[in-house]
Amino acid sequence: MGILNLRKNKVAATETSTKTKKLAVVDASKKPAIVAVSSGFFDSSVILRPRVTEKVAILSEKGGRTVVVFEVSREANKRNVALAVKGLYKVTPEKVAVLRVPPKRKFVRGHMTKGTTGYKAYVYLKKGEKIEII
Repeated sequence: MGILNLRKNKVAATETSTKTKKLAVVDASKKPAIVAVSSGFFDSSVILRPRVTEKVAILSEKGGRTVVVFEVSREANKRNVALAVKGLYKVTPEKVAVLRVPPKRKFVRGHMTKGTTGYKAYVYLKKGEKIEII
């Protein structure tokens, strides 16, 4: 009987230790920074960097409206990207398309490996509005 009680105590001890571990994993410092602007709140960590390519230049010339492409985080959606562009660059996006960039395949030491999947966002601006990317 004494052995069974010890087992129960060990189970109870592991349950409490897993609960404390779960609480310790949640940390406020890993949350993205939220910046306040007069128009509202937006998440500045959504947009990682601009992505300048020939395709974007062709789309801007052909369509008559400005198209800008950004690399965005994995948690980004159309609404978050639109709010971030509006807050950071003070322009109003007309349309936003978020796409997945497939990972690049590499051949290393006899094995095929993959990189990480990325995400990009096409932001279509209203006529006459521009974003200066240096």
